[in-house]
Amino acid sequence: MSSRSDYPAPARCLAADRARSAPGELTVLDWAGFRSAVSYTFDDANASQLECYPRLRALGVRMTFYLLTGKPEAADTLWKQVLADGHEIGNHTRSHRRQGTVADIDAASHFLKQTLGAEPVTMAAPYGAAGYDQLARCRFFINRGVRHGLVAPNDDTDPFALSCYTPPEGADSATLDAQIERARAEGKWCIVLVHGFAGGRDRAYRPLDIDEFVASVEHGKRAGDVWIDSVVNVGAYWLGQRALSGARLSTLGQRKIWSWQLPEHFPVGKYLRVRSAGGDLWQGAASFVGIRTATTSSRSTTAPSRSSRE
Repeated sequence: MSSRSDYPAPARCLAADRARSAPGELTVLDWAGFRSAVSYTFDDANASQLECYPRLRALGVRMTFYLLTGKPEAADTLWKQVLADGHEIGNHTRSHRRQGTVADIDAASHFLKQTLGAEPVTMAAPYGAAGYDQLARCRFFINRGVRHGLVAPNDDTDPFALSCYTPPEGADSATLDAQIERARAEGKWCIVLVHGFAGGRDRAYRPLDIDEFVASVEHGKRAGDVWIDSVVNVGAYWLGQRALSGARLSTLGQRKIWSWQLPEHFPVGKYLRVRSAGGDLWQGAASFVGIRTATTSSRSTTAPSRSSRE
């Protein structure tokens, strides 16, 4: 596979049995070639997340932290290290109100940019409250809710009310593993919502034992076919695939040309892993010549993906 993206490579390529048909003879690999995907999200900027960050960092997978910027912990300098380590920092508002406001959301984004240098492109609605979905559409490309459920490739899930899994307080690794195994069995994306860890000073909602959490993440890593990554990365792939599946196909001589429209506020630098039946694959001036499986950007709406058959 191409190294143009920084997505991890699956231990075993699942293109043959997991790829779904796209327009013409171009196919997109579900979850970048993995069987399923998992994103670990953390809400509220709780102190136990910072206290346990060395353990989280050692796991070597990207996660998403939704910061409640009205809390003192949101100004901790460790968040800059979290960002530098490749994790996503997203918007969880300034005041955590059930009834969202434009001012509260924008104040949080301003804080994240000015204090941490973060440009949030996803948010998590406090309490999963109704109304945040409409506010998020004008500012982000994804809003995570709290309703339980999994997300499938090319499904009709509303990206501004994404489902997740919130473990019960003190859930052990076997309980967490069961959600990973369900996602693997169904070929879906599981978004896990954690507020904090036991023993910390923050009194987080439904805290988990850090050892049990780490053991479960390691379980997913050992499977070799689970893509563990941030919401921005997996979400962009999911929406990019959905956009390409609805692409307009035209021909120019021997070439087939796909043109697609991406959602508003879609992040830059995101890619899809695709397979063509043969020939050369192009996107704008970028060439993926003579390969059967390639990585193609899902960012540009002006330079369509092109595949010419030999």
